[in-house]
Amino acid sequence: MQIRVIPPDVIIEFVRIFFPGCEVELLSTIDFSKSMKYRENDGIRQYRTGSFYKYLSQTRHKRDAKRELLCVAVTMADICIGKIWDWVYGQARIIDGVGVYSFARLDPLFPASPHILLSTPLTNEHRIIMLRRCVKVLLHELNHLFGLKHCIYYICLMNGANNEIEMDRQPLYLCPVCLRKLYSTLQFNVRDVYENFIALCEKYGLEEERIWYQKRLDCIQDTNK
Repeated sequence: MQIRVIPPDVIIEFVRIFFPGCEVELLSTIDFSKSMKYRENDGIRQYRTGSFYKYLSQTRHKRDAKRELLCVAVTMADICIGKIWDWVYGQARIIDGVGVYSFARLDPLFPASPHILLSTPLTNEHRIIMLRRCVKVLLHELNHLFGLKHCIYYICLMNGANNEIEMDRQPLYLCPVCLRKLYSTLQFNVRDVYENFIALCEKYGLEEERIWYQKRLDCIQDTNK
């Protein structure tokens, strides 16, 4: 039976393509459960985002600080900001270049018990939903660290999302305004990015996204004739 989790190395493939020119490294797994602050909320243990920031900042000297532009923590534990917010998918501290993102609520079976999650097979339908959500959350929050704010102009990856309905409504692409903002920072070849993203969507079964990127790529190629 396939475990109900999307492998981090698969998600990292999308990150590498979305942010061309950036070296993306997947660091080793750590057990933070004994040292991080947490609270119990309706029977769900939630860890404070501030504890993750503290850890990432305090351990930066152990990594290559000259090479490291951003560092983010990805967890299957539920997270919260403080007493005001019940929970968050992720949060970024732009000034420090750190962030933390939780995939706990991205499983369609959430908030099922651990026993149910471990005993329920991962169907292809749920795999696609979880993969799409995981990639969205991480790319969205990483874009925040590159300076992009929530988009108010178009249907866009950078639209704000505070619940499952809003998250699923987000597309897995940037609108023209946000794409231009990211381009001004990274100066990438849009056509190359779209071609590579199409190949990756086809590889992992994201058919809706593959079709959208292919249509956009066709438009780009037409303008160059």
